Amino acid sequence: MKGVLNMNLFDRIMLAVYALFFSLLAIVLILFSVKIVSFQYVITSLSILYGRWETGVIGIVLLLISLRFLFYGLKSESVPETTVKDGELGRVCITLAAIENLALKVIRDIENIKDSKIKVKKQENGISILLKLTVNYDVIIPEMTSELQKTIKDYIETTAGISVNDIQISIDNVSNQLKQKVAK
Repeated sequence: MKGVLNMNLFDRIMLAVYALFFSLLAIVLILFSVKIVSFQYVITSLSILYGRWETGVIGIVLLLISLRFLFYGLKSESVPETTVKDGELGRVCITLAAIENLALKVIRDIENIKDSKIKVKKQENGISILLKLTVNYDVIIPEMTSELQKTIKDYIETTAGISVNDIQISIDNVSNQLKQKVAK
C-alpha cells in the first residue's frame, strides 16, 4: 500500500485506466460465463477489432502500462540515507529517519512546543531540516526558534556527525493548552 501512496499523478492515472479496462473485461467475461451474453455476440464484437490499427495501438499501450507496473512493483524501495564518513574500514551511513528522530528528541525537551512535524532533506554537503511547529501562545517565537535552530544543529552535528546546512521553521499554529509531559 505504501508504494501506491508514493506514485506520481501520471502513474495514478495510468493505474486507473488500466484498472477500468480490466474491470470492463472482467464484467464481459462474467456475463459470457453465465450465458447472459451469447458466444455469437462476443465473436461478432471481436471480429470488428480484427485487422484494425486502433486495436494494435490499444494493445501496445496496455503492454507498456503492464511493463511499467511490473518494473515498478519489482523495484526495491531504498531507504534515504546520508554518509557520515568514509574511513579506511568502510562507510558509515545514517538514515534520514534517524536524523528526524534526533531532532524530535531535542524538540520533546522544549516545553513550549505543543506539536511538531519534521522533514529532513539530503543535500550535497549535508542536510536541511524543515520543521512545522505548534507552539504555546505565551512563547516569544523569535527567541525560541533561534535557540531551537542552534540546539538542533549542534546536537545533530555532534551526535550524528552530519553537517546541518539550514533549519527552516514554520509556526503552523499557536495553542493555549499546555503540553503533557510523557513519563520517561
